[in-house]
Amino acid sequence: MTSAIEIPPGHVGNLTIDQEKKLKQFWTVLLQSWDLNLSDADLLAPVTTGDAPKGHRRWFSLSRGQTQLSQETYPAIPPRLFDTLKGLNTGADEFNAIQAILTKLPGDELRWAYITILKQDHPDALCLRFLRAEDWNVPKGFIKFITALHWRVKEYKVDEKILARGEQYAVDESQRTDNSSGKKDAEGFVVQLHTGKGHFHGCDKLGRPICIVRVRLHDPNDQTEKALNDYVIHCIEMVRLLQVPPVETMTLVFDLTSFTLSNWDFPPVKFIIKSFQENYPESLGAMIFYKAPWIFSGLWKLIQGILDPVVAAKVHFINDARGLEKLIPREHILKELGGEEDWEYEYIDPEPHENDKHRDSTTRDTLLAERRLLGDELFETTTTWISAGQCLDRRNEIIEKLRDNYWRLDPYVRSRNILDRTGVIKKGGKIEFYPVMGQLQAGEEPKAMDVEHIETAPPVTMTA
Repeated sequence: MTSAIEIPPGHVGNLTIDQEKKLKQFWTVLLQSWDLNLSDADLLAPVTTGDAPKGHRRWFSLSRGQTQLSQETYPAIPPRLFDTLKGLNTGADEFNAIQAILTKLPGDELRWAYITILKQDHPDALCLRFLRAEDWNVPKGFIKFITALHWRVKEYKVDEKILARGEQYAVDESQRTDNSSGKKDAEGFVVQLHTGKGHFHGCDKLGRPICIVRVRLHDPNDQTEKALNDYVIHCIEMVRLLQVPPVETMTLVFDLTSFTLSNWDFPPVKFIIKSFQENYPESLGAMIFYKAPWIFSGLWKLIQGILDPVVAAKVHFINDARGLEKLIPREHILKELGGEEDWEYEYIDPEPHENDKHRDSTTRDTLLAERRLLGDELFETTTTWISAGQCLDRRNEIIEKLRDNYWRLDPYVRSRNILDRTGVIKKGGKIEFYPVMGQLQAGEEPKAMDVEHIETAPPVTMTA
């Protein structure tokens, strides 16, 4: 018997009145950070905690010893946004952080960065990730969000250097005849692909994609730090495509079978944790350490030291397949983990011409222009939704169009990966976690997953 996936509290479709209020406040701050000419007066008015008349600033006294905050001190923060942040009791340290980011990622750049990171996600779901990560504190959630956007666009350049290049670029660069740092980075990236040290297979009982990391295959000398970090981001971006609404998280299984100290490498561990905590918050549903040997206990103390409580609460230790059965159906637990599924990872090299659509700049630019217009419509209807509670149906329609637009745009901006080649990711964003390969007619695609009929189970508590 099957049932629909239960929507967790604090997610789209399951918000309390107060949580929806926080979401609207977050949207108000976000919209005011890039648009000084919003038409709705109620949206533009300062958000206050009292009954100050609309259109008038309400100044809040700070604790003794603090300097009175003034908008002139923060020129990168638009005046109306400054008023709203004051109304939310934003502190001086938070104002300083916002000023620093908006100086580097102002107005239109921030606006387009949001559209870029959105991909196929629900816009509210993206905002809610950062709100939940900061315990519904709107200014802190906003700081985390724009900091992540700056990292993505200005620092790591995820879309142009990770997604657009992808596996094909790494394979090509690894075959160069020089000894450049770029070649070494590419060789290390390809090592990850061929060993399957970290790979995706299937979903758990809650519909969350599963990533399995076989730690015994890790040799710190096999790749550069950049190669491994790039692969980590590549994988996190891959899993985003597998999260079919209402699923928003993943299950990460560290298989510590045959782990030895020669496999220990703290820098990538820190990078993974920082990525989930800072740049992809609320993307992790469960982190499983499977068959951890006694020597791992000391290393675990080091890991604990850099985990925030939100992530730490999702960490579990499991020692056998029976423990995994609380999370994954037994028939889909791999044999190497003590289960029944006879499946082994095998890397499939990029196919000739699989990224040819990247050369079609005309179609790409047309779809991007469509996306920009849809974004404008989203922001306009969001303004009305915040101020008057109206346009909800129209807003939902635009959100669906944005999702459809992304999947039509996807082949022109994202390099194909092994999940595309094996039929897990289908045309139009359809996901089949267990495609039946080798039984299809030429050119036929496996049947896509029906998200409303995933076998589910009530939330479970896994013993530590």
